[in-house]
Amino acid sequence: MVLLKTILNLSKSFLIIILITFFLTLIIDFFFGKLILKSLDPYLSKTNFYERLIRIDHKFYHHTLRENVKYDKAPSFEKYYTLCTDNHGFKYKCGVERKKEFEIAFLGDSFVEGVSLNYEQTFVGIFEAKKNISVANLGVTSYAPNIYLSKVKYLLDNNYKFKHLIVFIDISDVFDDNTFYKLNEDFSISERNAKEKNLKIRKFLRYNFPLTNYYMFVLKMSSRLNKEVPPLKSEKPIFNERASKKAMWTYKSDEELEGYQGPINKTQAEMIYAMTELYKLLNTNNIKLSLAVYPWPQQLEFDDINSKHVEMWKNFCEKKCDKFINFFPFFFEEKIKTSYLDVFKKYYFWNDVHFNAIGNRLIAEKLIKEF
Repeated sequence: MVLLKTILNLSKSFLIIILITFFLTLIIDFFFGKLILKSLDPYLSKTNFYERLIRIDHKFYHHTLRENVKYDKAPSFEKYYTLCTDNHGFKYKCGVERKKEFEIAFLGDSFVEGVSLNYEQTFVGIFEAKKNISVANLGVTSYAPNIYLSKVKYLLDNNYKFKHLIVFIDISDVFDDNTFYKLNEDFSISERNAKEKNLKIRKFLRYNFPLTNYYMFVLKMSSRLNKEVPPLKSEKPIFNERASKKAMWTYKSDEELEGYQGPINKTQAEMIYAMTELYKLLNTNNIKLSLAVYPWPQQLEFDDINSKHVEMWKNFCEKKCDKFINFFPFFFEEKIKTSYLDVFKKYYFWNDVHFNAIGNRLIAEKLIKEF
């Protein structure tokens, strides 16, 4: 009986110590979490989990990259690459401070950001080096037309200047605007189904308890890394389920598709509205607009050269765009000469939809000729 009482008292004391430690940790996190993480930057930037700290929320246009980043061990589709940003949070060379004035700005999603490649290997970096002019890479993973408009509005309102904006419209933009981004009257971005996602609570926790949030992200990513990944030497590429859903709208006749929230044509109309407002905004500021379209591997396999994606943006560009740059013909002509699989292996990362270094070089060469 005495032994049992002693064990219960020890358990109670241990529980109290755990609770006190937990609350002390949260208090330290609340007041000093950001400073602690910032001081750990040199170490964390050499880990696989730095992504959480550099891809940050933005109060107006949803998300962006943190400024003055040097991420030495960013996971690539093949191994690792170095991701750097300038003082504006634009992907660029490491350790460079720049003014707010640029000749040309590129805007798009992960294709423009140049995921898995150092800046110098991306088509934006190659274009800048060859043309020897000031270039801003405004692209960030998962951007879409609603964010294109929102980000440009924010930048112009904050005294950024550029003479020509080249927007690379991605296949996935329909899915992203359909399921994630809502354009508000002031052109800011909110997230669809924010209540169901408990977005306010999640953002509060993320902002106010950054250390705890980072630990949770590390645990989540660690569990993902332990899962099986598609083999690098399969006979055909194995795309993840979401990529397949994002690609299918161009070669499926249905307006209602699994994984999408509402009809495709409704989202297309909303995208045209956002891009028209972007055109008006640019025109008011004497900035030229050009658009570029390019195929994913799924378009090469299941779609044709006159894809719905191409026709949609070609029609939009009439009387609005300085140039409409269509990369579909090149890839389809290459497919006719060789095969779908040969084109995929040459220009794309295996098991993924993004252009590899050779694909980026090709895009850059054609852009250099166009401009």
